[in-house]
Amino acid sequence: MTTKQPSRVIIGTTVISLLGASFGMAVVLLGSFMTWRSDPVLGLYSRNGWHFDNIISGDGKISVILGLICLISFILGAALHRRVFYGVSLFCSLTILALFVYELIFLLTRPGVVSPGSGLYTMLGGCVAGILCSLGGYLMLVPGPAGAKRHILNENS
Repeated sequence: MTTKQPSRVIIGTTVISLLGASFGMAVVLLGSFMTWRSDPVLGLYSRNGWHFDNIISGDGKISVILGLICLISFILGAALHRRVFYGVSLFCSLTILALFVYELIFLLTRPGVVSPGSGLYTMLGGCVAGILCSLGGYLMLVPGPAGAKRHILNENS
């Protein structure tokens, strides 16, 4: 049960999905393989996201899986013009943000010379872009026939 969307909504959701996929989830996927734990003194304790073991063996694997789900949701949201896909991408982006905050707190409370690496901050930028694009796509698609009538009335005036 889909309603016919105006052309500006179709163009808007396509652009927002491309921005979310390229600037959001591509950056999250890149940050998953970058340095998460940094040792600026000797470099002995530096670990990338793929080998950093806090929650599971390789916490970057969680962000890769969530990033891929979010990327697929952006593509399906643009292709099918359904709000549910933008909701899934919003949920995945918020989960990546929660993972970032958890890992950041974990690293900042450790004694010694270790500090958060550039991969975590890269993931922060990507998940914020993913959250904003998910919200934009979700709010742009108005559900039901009442929303379609509202769009038609706005275009006629």
